[in-house]
Amino acid sequence: MSRPDGADDGSALDGVTRKLVQRLPHGVKRLLAVPYNRVQRVRADREFAGRADGFPALSPADDAPDHVVCVVVDALRADVVDAETTPFLADRLVDAAVTPSPWTFPAVSSLVTGRYPHEHGSMRRSDDADRGATDLVVPPTLPTEPTPTTLPEVFAAAGYRTYGGFAFHMPFFALGGRFDTHRVYDDAPAEEVLPDFTRWFDRRRRAGDRTCSYLHLADLHEPVEPPRAFRQRYEVDDAIEGLSRWRFRETANPGREGDRYREHRRRLYRAAAAHVDDRLAALRERLPDDVALVVVGDHGEALWEQTALDARTFVDSRPAYGIDHGGTPYEAVARVPLAVEGLDVRPGGTPSLIDVAPTLLDALGQPEALATTGVSLSRGVPDDRVPLVEAARYGHEKKAAYRDGWKLIVSRGDDAAVGFRLPEEPGAAATRADLPADVERDLYDALPAWPDGTEPERRVSGMAQQRLEDLGYV
Repeated sequence: MSRPDGADDGSALDGVTRKLVQRLPHGVKRLLAVPYNRVQRVRADREFAGRADGFPALSPADDAPDHVVCVVVDALRADVVDAETTPFLADRLVDAAVTPSPWTFPAVSSLVTGRYPHEHGSMRRSDDADRGATDLVVPPTLPTEPTPTTLPEVFAAAGYRTYGGFAFHMPFFALGGRFDTHRVYDDAPAEEVLPDFTRWFDRRRRAGDRTCSYLHLADLHEPVEPPRAFRQRYEVDDAIEGLSRWRFRETANPGREGDRYREHRRRLYRAAAAHVDDRLAALRERLPDDVALVVVGDHGEALWEQTALDARTFVDSRPAYGIDHGGTPYEAVARVPLAVEGLDVRPGGTPSLIDVAPTLLDALGQPEALATTGVSLSRGVPDDRVPLVEAARYGHEKKAAYRDGWKLIVSRGDDAAVGFRLPEEPGAAATRADLPADVERDLYDALPAWPDGTEPERRVSGMAQQRLEDLGYV
């Protein structure tokens, strides 16, 4: 079966093709991306259609929502959601959830399965420190057997029409082939992704269909380029060179120029969050009153909160310390907002993104359709659960575990561990000695196995690699 993601399943990179693509002018590459994306979309639609006939027939509950919309805002950290910056999300905020992974591919795979990366397998298989910086490898995709294996496939088996809209390629690589209808873009803004979805939604609603949709927005992901009106609102200095991308990445003391860059990069991030919130409010106006709406980040975004500690403690293969995502799961990266409308959820405990799938399965009336580790938020999170973060992209593998307000971050390859009491962030000299002995032992015991490189990763080739390089993945 052909793959929807442009990957070559582990064979050697086609160096000649890639060099030819790299030499093309940027505008030409963008034009070539249009037919490339169309081909990937058609392949993904066909892959889903080829498997959908094998889905078992499931019956939704009498009170199941007619329409479910799950929006993932890439790199949306929890603490940016407040009444001033993001009033739409703030009004619907349930809690700050813990992501199961600090980067997109494993995180969204967990979102649609309700399982941790070490359980579903879509995570990096090597603990090598240099992986992910100079070449582009992606984890194995989720299995297709037994069916259904993901949340949208369960809804399809229950008679819902399903839609996956992806503003850029990485989440599509993870989830392509799981929906009736796919749309994948070349780093498109919300103004393009959301209207395309609403046109599809309006057609399906007029036809009397039930729908389940997944939308992945990239406006907070590098390059960060919100509309001018939002940059002006937050007094972003557009004259600062390279502000939409990452600079001053490797030092805790970048000097006066670096400090100014960092301050305005933070303003730019907040401006982008305000812009996305505005677009989500407009989307909500186009949806029926009884829609079940979930909005989350797939991971957060570090903005130099832990540069000194990160550089002192962990290897980063880019290198980049205390910024971006994919590296050490400090709170800025590990905590994402969980906003909900139209679902009965109970506050309390520490929710995780692995709870989204069981919550929506509960609403569907099919709580046993997937074997999830997560729990339905309509039933509540157990007080004794130990949430996990794993599957780092850069440097050695780094894992984190939470218990009773304590957090432990461990890297076997770095021979390092950092423990601290929440909600305070660790200081530059933090060590695991900061944890009580019994808490440290329990958190170590909760950590899953480390990757050993025995299972293959996949290289991305041709146009796909070029598009991800433009997004800062290499």
